[in-house]
Amino acid sequence: MRRLAQEFKDTRPTNEPNTTVDYQDPTDVDEVQDEIKNGVIDPISQTFALWIRTKMYRRHVRESLARMMEYTSVLFNKIKAISENTEKRQSKVEQRQTNLEERFKDVIANATTDSEVIDARSSERLGNFKTLDERLEYFENIIASVIPVGFDVTIVHNLGAQPVVNVRTWTHGIGVLPLGTEPTGLFGGSASQSIQSTVRHVNSSECIVSIPLDYTTEFLPVKINEYKYLLIDEKNSRSIVFDLII
Repeated sequence: MRRLAQEFKDTRPTNEPNTTVDYQDPTDVDEVQDEIKNGVIDPISQTFALWIRTKMYRRHVRESLARMMEYTSVLFNKIKAISENTEKRQSKVEQRQTNLEERFKDVIANATTDSEVIDARSSERLGNFKTLDERLEYFENIIASVIPVGFDVTIVHNLGAQPVVNVRTWTHGIGVLPLGTEPTGLFGGSASQSIQSTVRHVNSSECIVSIPLDYTTEFLPVKINEYKYLLIDEKNSRSIVFDLII
């Protein structure tokens, strides 16, 4: 028996107003996404897929699609409920952790009998700290953010001189984030502020600028012109500019 070649017919609806449906692709669907082929499909979804593929009458196919949409809504709301419940439990866990840390500090504070340690937890200028560690961390944070020690930036300027270097920084500015995607209240980026720094001149063409540890990054400065170098810390959405003055 001779097999007849498939004849393509234009199956666009006729005499049906308000429609733009245009069926023009006669080829089979022969590609299967790896996510579907190798993934886990639940029995209900398999049933819907079978119905849509095999039902003879249009009203049965439409009913299959409708039930599939309803089932999708059920799954979505289950996932949403689980997500919201997980978020609430996470908040409670974080609160319990905070309370536990405070209780731990109270225990240490009350258990300490050494008068020298007790005195070290108190400051006439800064007030009282629950533990000595809390006071030491307070000073460590100040050192890391203000004292120009901890992060060295090498600048090869080839100016044949020993320039003064001014360092400024800002966050969420142009070049770091697309305009309009900044956090609320930081449109166009934060205000520029000076960074404490020290400069060591290796020779007349190179210098090493030391800035506080808080600004540490693996990104390198880029030369803008002879007297300006820009370092963009993408991880922290921060820009640091080095102005060389002769």
